[in-house]
Amino acid sequence: MEPAFHSPSPSVSEMRELLDRLRVAVRRGTVCDRPATLARAAGRFLAADDPLRRRALEALPVTTGFSPETIEEALPRIFSPLADARAIHRAAAGSQPAFGVVGFVSAGNVPGVVLPKMVLALAAGAAVIVKTASAEPVLAALFAEALEALDPALAAGLAVRCWQGGSAEVEEAFFSGVDSLVAYGSDETIAAIAGRRRGPCTFHGHKLSVGIVRLDRGADTLALAEAAAVDVALYDQLGCLSPQSLYTIGGDPAARRRFLDDLARALADAERRWPPGDVGDGEALAIRRLRDEYEWRELRGDAVSVRGGDRVASWTLIDEPTPGLRASPLHRTVFVRRLETIGELRRAVGEWLPRVECVGIAPWPEPESDRALSALGIPRVARLGEMQRPDLEWRQGGLDPMAGIIAGDAR
Repeated sequence: MEPAFHSPSPSVSEMRELLDRLRVAVRRGTVCDRPATLARAAGRFLAADDPLRRRALEALPVTTGFSPETIEEALPRIFSPLADARAIHRAAAGSQPAFGVVGFVSAGNVPGVVLPKMVLALAAGAAVIVKTASAEPVLAALFAEALEALDPALAAGLAVRCWQGGSAEVEEAFFSGVDSLVAYGSDETIAAIAGRRRGPCTFHGHKLSVGIVRLDRGADTLALAEAAAVDVALYDQLGCLSPQSLYTIGGDPAARRRFLDDLARALADAERRWPPGDVGDGEALAIRRLRDEYEWRELRGDAVSVRGGDRVASWTLIDEPTPGLRASPLHRTVFVRRLETIGELRRAVGEWLPRVECVGIAPWPEPESDRALSALGIPRVARLGEMQRPDLEWRQGGLDPMAGIIAGDAR
């Protein structure tokens, strides 16, 4: 049997027929316990000997360019929250009335971007159609297979397709045929969709994250560095929950030097544990230029430094003790900056503040920092090292998890 994620692009008539079938599926419904069935489907990707999990592990490195080790680390992070029936029920509780058919446009920067809201939409009683990204057409399609094996009636309300973005007639049928649209992607992608979609829509565009490391209070710099390296390395820093800058607070200069030394070792260890994936020529050139810039500044006597792995895209650590926020070229390129207090973060990130999706904190818990960051409107505050493990109640982009799924709650 041909893998589901190799399904051909639909024609306009096929898209319209598919949407009609989804509406029929909504009306027929299912007698199953939706959260429990969805959780069982997700659980298949956590079972070491399950063939669907093996197929995911084989296919995702090819389609995404991430290393097999990264994908093996990613699957539990993606599916553990979805395998919790009580968490699904809690997030979707009181969710009626849901839209009849919810359309999703997925992004391909990290695996499984669309899965949490897709599962919540199905739990709420909506039918779902997913347009996968060409760079990640795998997980939603395999999840549909898992659901089909458990409950064909519930699976009849889920369609997963992949077609070339910009296919005007097919996309017009898609955009006009769904009751609500939830789209993930770059700002350019979101702007293009917004110009064509008429009706309820929820957008998740470009975001980034940062970390805060407190070096006072007898901090264990090695433990802090190891936690930070996990979040920098996973998904090669391409996700919205990946920290691009780490801000140190407190501690004397010796403690900061120890942290930088430990972070360099931790990033090197992470490279061995989760080898970096593919990097394009443009991204590699941007990293090389950034390294050159800081090497020249260091030679001029500026209080900065740069370290990195043998390969340009393996990892890069830049000591830039001034506050501020500069976009990283990604691929494990992280700035370490310095703040006097947590209250300086607003000024440090400046115009980037609306784009900050998560702040990771270590040591954790840190009630003072948590309160200060919540007051800034940061959607997610997490333990450093756990930034890339959100639960189903994550208010992505500051929105309710059911935004775009519940009638009257789309934004």
